[in-house]
Amino acid sequence: MKKGRQLTAPAIAAAFIGTVVGAGFATGQEVLQFFTLYGKMGLIGIPLAAVMFCFFGFAIMKISRDLKADSHCELVRFSAGPHLGLFLDWFITVSFLGVLIVMTAGAGAVAEEHFNLPALYGSITIVLLALFTVVAGFNNVVKAIGIVVPFLLVIVLGVALFSIAKDPITVQKIDIIESLESPISQSWPLATLLYVSYNIMLAVAILAPLGVEAPNKKTILQGSIMGALGLGIGILAISLAIVSAAPESLTFQVPMVFLAKKLSTVAAWAYGLILLLEIYTTTVGMLYGFSARVAYRYIYRYLWAAGACAFAVLAAQLGFSRVIATVYPLMGFVGLIFLAAILWAEIRERYR
Repeated sequence: MKKGRQLTAPAIAAAFIGTVVGAGFATGQEVLQFFTLYGKMGLIGIPLAAVMFCFFGFAIMKISRDLKADSHCELVRFSAGPHLGLFLDWFITVSFLGVLIVMTAGAGAVAEEHFNLPALYGSITIVLLALFTVVAGFNNVVKAIGIVVPFLLVIVLGVALFSIAKDPITVQKIDIIESLESPISQSWPLATLLYVSYNIMLAVAILAPLGVEAPNKKTILQGSIMGALGLGIGILAISLAIVSAAPESLTFQVPMVFLAKKLSTVAAWAYGLILLLEIYTTTVGMLYGFSARVAYRYIYRYLWAAGACAFAVLAAQLGFSRVIATVYPLMGFVGLIFLAAILWAEIRERYR
């Protein structure tokens, strides 16, 4: 396929959403900690997050297009300069590997807890699917994510809306939520910023080459708007659904599966499968970003991708919950530097 010929705004939006959804709101735990526990103020944070997703997503793709970047490396070094850019470049690359491990462990946890299979089976299956997708090439990465994402959004919105209809939100439930504290921060604006920060830093693996492949900047803008709207709607639906099932929903590591189980056993199984697909889309993005950065020649890229998969399966045996609580906030704080660099690059280009 020639560059940019078939990459439409919906395809860009689907790839954007698909890269964020696994690490951003697949389980519901991320939404709970970064938004829901702030009560009414958390609801204000959700549209703000959507606006920031749109702005930074568009900026990253536009700058990458201008640079004709092969990976996030050129983008980061252009935005942050040679010294700070070198640090951010390798921090982001290591983060890709870290989230690859988290996603591999998550797939194992879903296989074990919801399908009564050994965790190792789930971990191996997800990395093999991701590896085959990445080996097939970037355009096939985008196609795979684009096929999965509509199903993800439909099942997430379906479970959330049915949960809210079955168990309406009350003032008492909101009071329970607001009496608790988020482990992320006491400040809801900071939590919102950290959420966007770590997700954008992970999404850059796909956003940078998307900008290069897009036919024009208008398509990039349209894709950014559609992607941000999809993310905002998904986060809002999940947050309201968690509130509707409070306080029970607050005690689960994977609140969305709990909500699905409340509807029916079939819904729980369906959501378990969709959750694996969500993990798959993020795993693909992380594996592609890591291998594209550490190897410039395609043959070596495949070897690095295979090695990363093997390492992820081994490291995933440490467990899902042990790493997620510390990895994402740390990435969020360092990611603030990345967001500032992108913002400065945009201002610099405007004045030019």
